Amino acid sequence: MKAPTDKFHFCLLPFFLTTLWAQGPFLEIRPFVQPTFEQYSARNHVDHHYPSSNIEDGLFLRFDGAEFTNDVIFPDCPSGSSCYDGHAGTDYYMPLNTPILAPAGGYVLWAAFSPPADPCPGGIEPNGDQGTIIIAHGNGYFSCYLHMNPPLNVSVGETVETGDTLGFNGNSGCAINAHLHFEIRKENWYFETSEPWAINPFGWWGNDGDPIEEIRGNRSEWLWLSTELVDDGDNGFQRYYGPEWTYLNTGYEDDSWSAPAVYSIDDSRHYAIWVPTLEAAGEYDIQIFIPEGLSAATGARYEIIVQNEDGTNSKTVVLIDQNSGTGDFLTI
Repeated sequence: MKAPTDKFHFCLLPFFLTTLWAQGPFLEIRPFVQPTFEQYSARNHVDHHYPSSNIEDGLFLRFDGAEFTNDVIFPDCPSGSSCYDGHAGTDYYMPLNTPILAPAGGYVLWAAFSPPADPCPGGIEPNGDQGTIIIAHGNGYFSCYLHMNPPLNVSVGETVETGDTLGFNGNSGCAINAHLHFEIRKENWYFETSEPWAINPFGWWGNDGDPIEEIRGNRSEWLWLSTELVDDGDNGFQRYYGPEWTYLNTGYEDDSWSAPAVYSIDDSRHYAIWVPTLEAAGEYDIQIFIPEGLSAATGARYEIIVQNEDGTNSKTVVLIDQNSGTGDFLTI
């Protein structure tokens, strides 16, 4: 694992066992062609309070349990932090017409341009019909791809394999900028606002159980295949949008990310999550790689989260001076 640098930083290090999951991870890749700098950041989150897509109730609940009641309405909320109330998926902003890929094999259930949600989030005006693709993965999960550009690359009834090009991202429907809205639904592929089927494929890391489970009994699980060693750009890593991330050519395999100093979690706009896959129960060392030659964090906050069988989480907070043990892996 690679540690970001600068004066203070907030990281999530969920640490749990495959043997405890109700459904094992199955998503093999991110659903887009990766950029040269490893990975696009996630801009807008799933709202764990009520992922209805177009109903606002003034409360946004992030995947790490953070609650927000201010600045939660799209498009005026701060991306990566409190965006946004009622959202049912994860938004990746990327250049127009970036190829969108199947993250796992499946069967195409829907591939069409049709009227978008009404009303659009935040009351924005729709940009014509919305290009949408929905894939059934044969395990109770359905992946959805919204705001696609014409033409779509697949048709209903086709079978797709991991890495197949489904189409290209755009800004069709309820969208302002070109991006991919990636959404996972469990047990049903229908769009439903009153009792949504949406869950978060990045899991739930708050202290109590996932509030989404109260809607239909569907718990958010980490669904990305991973390994014991997780680097940026790997399937077990996700960086979330912050306005001042800096990509560096130093660190493990000669790259890392830096972010500005903050001195309170409430002020944090930059964070990332690493989730390794461990095949057996037992004791493990958790190690991070700290780059050399930088003015690094004196109190980087790592939250090590172990998920229990009932979906609740146990959290340990470790503060690390990233000026020590540089240029190698450090056990925390």
